[in-house]
Amino acid sequence: MLKELGKLSLAVSAVRMLDDALPVQTLAVFLEIARNEGISINELCDKVGLASSSASRNVAALSDRHWLNKPGLGLVETLPDPKDLRRKTVRLTAKGRQLKKQMAAMIGEGQT
Repeated sequence: MLKELGKLSLAVSAVRMLDDALPVQTLAVFLEIARNEGISINELCDKVGLASSSASRNVAALSDRHWLNKPGLGLVETLPDPKDLRRKTVRLTAKGRQLKKQMAAMIGEGQT
């Protein structure tokens, strides 16, 4: 169990290298998007247990442009849902997929 926790700590440190003040809920949002690419903001709220405004702020922080008009991390992008243009879906960017792959390697998962 300690070995697994050490691996998890390494994987989290990969994200912290991008932003050492990254809130835990933003990390949780990234991990859920990585698990479910194309997830809608509403589904993300349900999975992570955040209000819509909090989920949107966290997605913005992970996107190219933070909600405070600061540069974001560039790990995710939002797109309209082709089945319902009122809905937004979230998926990883190439940078986000690379981070997902790096984290999976750190915890010993061969499949990403």
